[in-house]
Amino acid sequence: MAEKTASAATPNRTNALLAWIFAPLTSFIFLNDEDEFTKKCAKHSMYFGIADLVIQIVLWVGGIILSFAVIGVCCFPLAGLWSLVSIAVRIMGAVKANNGELFEVPVISGMVKE
Repeated sequence: MAEKTASAATPNRTNALLAWIFAPLTSFIFLNDEDEFTKKCAKHSMYFGIADLVIQIVLWVGGIILSFAVIGVCCFPLAGLWSLVSIAVRIMGAVKANNGELFEVPVISGMVKE
């Protein structure tokens, strides 16, 4: 039987996939990884996770304020729609990482320091 060994040129796609799925929790673990591809995926995933958290907080607080300010108008569906967008971005990042490609979120990628 021939055993496959991972070379330095082959990216560790499993760790990159996990960084996208379970970020930002695992991103801190993978930032110290020796594989550059995993580091880049972890950075992009972590920055998206932070932006996602900030956007969720703003939408929920804004929804609460608008619900009290304007009777009968509920802005909570915006937070739900953003959750669907967030899940879709995480899935796209995980699929790209599994294919060995780096997924850069368009707005967030400008903030990531390489």
